[in-house]
Amino acid sequence: MSSLGNAQDYVIERIKVEDFEEKRYALDTTAAAVIDYQIGTTYYEVAGRNFNIITEVKTRVKIFTKDGYKHATVQIPLYRDRATRELLTVSSASTYNLVDGKIERTRMKNDGEFLEKIEGNHYLATFTLPNVKEGSIIEYTTKVSSPYISYVPDWHFQYDIPVKVSEFTFRPDKNLDFYKYIRGGETIRQMTVGDEYKYKASNVPALKNEGYVDNINNYRSSVLHTLSSYKTRIGSERVAGNWEDVVKNIYDDEKFGNQLKKTDYVNDIVQQLTANLTTSEEKEKAIHEYVRDNFTWNRQLDVLTEGNLSNVFKNKVGNSAEINLLTVAMMRAANLKAHPIILATREKGITYMPSRTAFNNVIVGVEHFDKVNLYDATNKFTSKNILPIANLNWIGRMVRANGTSNDVILEPQHKSLNRVFATLNLDTDNGSINGSVRRVLNQYEAYLYRNQFHDRSEEKHFEYLEDKYKMDVDSLAIKNMNDINENIEEYYTFNKEAAFDKIGDKIYVKPAFIFTNSENPFKLEQRTFPIDFIYPNDNNYSVTINIPEGYEIDYLPKSKAVETETKSVTTRWTIHSDDKKVLVRWNITFNKAYISGNEYQNIKMIFNELINFMDERIVFRKI
Repeated sequence: MSSLGNAQDYVIERIKVEDFEEKRYALDTTAAAVIDYQIGTTYYEVAGRNFNIITEVKTRVKIFTKDGYKHATVQIPLYRDRATRELLTVSSASTYNLVDGKIERTRMKNDGEFLEKIEGNHYLATFTLPNVKEGSIIEYTTKVSSPYISYVPDWHFQYDIPVKVSEFTFRPDKNLDFYKYIRGGETIRQMTVGDEYKYKASNVPALKNEGYVDNINNYRSSVLHTLSSYKTRIGSERVAGNWEDVVKNIYDDEKFGNQLKKTDYVNDIVQQLTANLTTSEEKEKAIHEYVRDNFTWNRQLDVLTEGNLSNVFKNKVGNSAEINLLTVAMMRAANLKAHPIILATREKGITYMPSRTAFNNVIVGVEHFDKVNLYDATNKFTSKNILPIANLNWIGRMVRANGTSNDVILEPQHKSLNRVFATLNLDTDNGSINGSVRRVLNQYEAYLYRNQFHDRSEEKHFEYLEDKYKMDVDSLAIKNMNDINENIEEYYTFNKEAAFDKIGDKIYVKPAFIFTNSENPFKLEQRTFPIDFIYPNDNNYSVTINIPEGYEIDYLPKSKAVETETKSVTTRWTIHSDDKKVLVRWNITFNKAYISGNEYQNIKMIFNELINFMDERIVFRKI
């Protein structure tokens, strides 16, 4: 949300004794810290032959509690390649404390900084303010000098702690034009003063993260700028006018589209793989499995190749673009309608303005009359329409050889299944329960299981189950771990001590046994951003409790069904019995991967209802 305004710039004052009187932030008394101000300016600077973009930021933070100490550690992302690099300068970094009525200043020394490589050319510079205590005030100034003049850093008005004042000024070079986009739900005042663009916000509430969110930065109040054109001697050259321009620009790159034109080296293997196959889906499956099982992803994400695909084919190693563009090339050699799909991973987040930097990964799409099958050959446990979770980020862009492109939904459309069957035998003498558990998983549930456990020894798997459920596991069997096209089946027997309560002549057993949720993952009073369950999912549990000899049923919880108004989330539990056993069945189903924040309260209520059921007791009475 934005508005026009002409408020005066914030004036930074020296820290005074009175500043330490604020023990809590009045607008959010739960806040562990508050940003008093954050004032930033981005501008261009010419120094000799160097033309750089400079971003200077002045920040002051008040620390209220120990939980706020983490805000004394500051991280600044930097980009560096072989020839050029971004440089960080930190100045005026100090901690202020009130000691015996006087302000005591502790300056940060140079050894408080270090640089860490994150991935590829991405680095993270970190520094920590010294002598931080409850009640401290910290302030620092950062200056990043970058040779990448087309990239303007995003400015965030919102963090996980409240912000009293946030102001950003962008002073573009006269030869460069930019798009701007204001993201998030907070009010941002914007104005143009001469050749400067100014953005201001005040009393910005904390953006509190919790479970089931794709990337919190997608909803953080921010202002973004993307280069749209630059001036030349003969006029203006457009960089990106719309998404079609961006996609064409990427496809025309020597390290993208041109790599798909030189594919003679794959013809022989493609012929071998598809010789006895008749349908398109059989052929695409065979080619995907060949690349998936015989090539190794080097853990680098990219939309462009490092070199030629022919070298990747020879060496059997490549980045994500190389592995999946090779898959496209092979599928096209088999006369399949295969195309690259460019996307932004969940970690990168959503970009709202046309830009090449909006995308950081490539997967494969195969067009059919009424559908598009999706593939990614970088992970050994993927299959048709089962992609690495990082790729499940709303939409991607399919790029065809004829220059056309269109959006492709990446959100899974089919439910994945997690089904659990358990049989329990109660030992009334020692309070233990022994029995068996059978678990069946398909699609994304099976994919995640394989990724988690494929390289674990049987001993480590035993330890995992025993630690998770606090019980002894006597035997364990797993079927189809390496057969990607089949469901995972897990079977184990167990013995759990102190598994129920025995008071007088009655036994009290939790109806959900070990499969309980004791805490609601949804804790916010309000949430406006979507709930992200990643994929539609059906969790079904069936627990058979054999009634101990000499006992009868005294009490059974009531059956119940709860659902949201749109049926996006449903839960149901039923309890049936005879004179020998009690059968408890319950499920929670997520019918959509993404659900509007408007349904937050209903979903929160459903989880509360289910947790309350799990906290009940089945009661057996001695006859």
